[in-house]
Amino acid sequence: MGMGKGRVIRERYEATYTGYDELYRMEQYEKYLEALGRVEPRGLVLDAGCGTGLLVEYMAMNRMLDRVSGVVCLDYSWGMLSVAKWRLGRLCGGRCGVVLGNVERLPFGDRVFDVVYSFTVLDLVDDVIGAFRELVRVSRGPVVVSMLKRLPYKDLLLASGVRLLGVTSKDVILVWDPGN
Repeated sequence: MGMGKGRVIRERYEATYTGYDELYRMEQYEKYLEALGRVEPRGLVLDAGCGTGLLVEYMAMNRMLDRVSGVVCLDYSWGMLSVAKWRLGRLCGGRCGVVLGNVERLPFGDRVFDVVYSFTVLDLVDDVIGAFRELVRVSRGPVVVSMLKRLPYKDLLLASGVRLLGVTSKDVILVWDPGN
């Protein structure tokens, strides 16, 4: 996130991370059910914009952590990452880690991850296409993103070869897959 939305978003999440799970768990789980049912986690997974680590919690509850070699959880908020770190410590057996970072400038090399997930993050960045390109750059497999239905950015992504994977009550879920 650049200087525009980024600072505002970070401040908002730093102020609200303690109540995030209670407010958003069910909404996030709805996205995970739709997305992970179609693009299963495997190998090394990146959760870009992990928040409090709810994706790892969902994966653990659905026995999906057993299928991966590890999960890297990246977020822009220290507060969110502090909750994620605690959660990962309980669930991952040392195979998961947290990284403070920005999806518009990911701190990873090219083609590092087998699957990349990014739920409701592109809605919050200054450069949607640039952030999406970063997610694709670090993946050697599918990139799954969700964004609010009402936002126009999905049309730009769909026009560039990204496919519609599913729809939830509020979001569209899109996938870019180099294998298809």
